[in-house]
Amino acid sequence: MSTSSIPAAPTRRGDPDTSYEAAETINVNRMQAETVKALAGQYEPVEEWRLQERVEQRLGCRLGDSTIRTRLKELVKKGVVVVTDRNGVSRAGHRCARYALAEMGVAA
Repeated sequence: MSTSSIPAAPTRRGDPDTSYEAAETINVNRMQAETVKALAGQYEPVEEWRLQERVEQRLGCRLGDSTIRTRLKELVKKGVVVVTDRNGVSRAGHRCARYALAEMGVAA
């Protein structure tokens, strides 16, 4: 899928309302949408494992270890999410990637 086919949904980092709207307008599966919603309202980039905890809390169930990690890779490939840096800290205390919503169709 080329990045030119990504819809320009109204999003604003740190604004949950427009971010939720964006999550609902992007053609993604349920777990991709939940991943985008977990990123909504984030003022700082966040690690994959922290996103997984948020989604699990939101859904009230335990997810497979690779569920959010895989959805993040898919969303990065689509241009919906970006890897901001590799300055995160994994559960084991090692460096890891941190993620944020991409600025597509940024609302004023």
